[in-house]
Amino acid sequence: MPRATQDVDIMVPYSQKEKAVKAIAERWPMLEKRSLSQVVRFMDPGDPDESGNPKPVIDVMLPWSEFQKTILLNHVLIDPESGNRIPTIEAAIVSKYAALISPHRNIDKREYDAGDMRRIIKANSTRVDLDQLSSLAAQVWEGGGAEIVKYLELALADKPFS
Repeated sequence: MPRATQDVDIMVPYSQKEKAVKAIAERWPMLEKRSLSQVVRFMDPGDPDESGNPKPVIDVMLPWSEFQKTILLNHVLIDPESGNRIPTIEAAIVSKYAALISPHRNIDKREYDAGDMRRIIKANSTRVDLDQLSSLAAQVWEGGGAEIVKYLELALADKPFS
């Protein structure tokens, strides 16, 4: 089940960055665009945060890591109804895992990531390909392949992540 979230993340290859950014800017011209090294963030000036800054509503993310490049190449499905590209279950789990273990991620967001990852695992446990999951997580960091399997087991046993 999805949770209520403030923004939408879209991952595109570098070759599609300008096309994606142009499409979003044309569709929602009222959004402010902020280009950073690994993301183009669209902010809503009509919805400020507690400090008065516009909140991010759409992030066009660029693949900064090998696992993200692999996701774009090998772990994407095409939704038959919409034609949209969506990540495989393994890609969704590993993306949350990477955010969860990142030392640069805000603790509040890591707690969201842990809950998101747990829900994805529990809702799809019988459909997860452990070999694909482990292989993809091994690209996050050297011990990721074994660690992701432990996280999966902890989620299914309703135990906290380490």
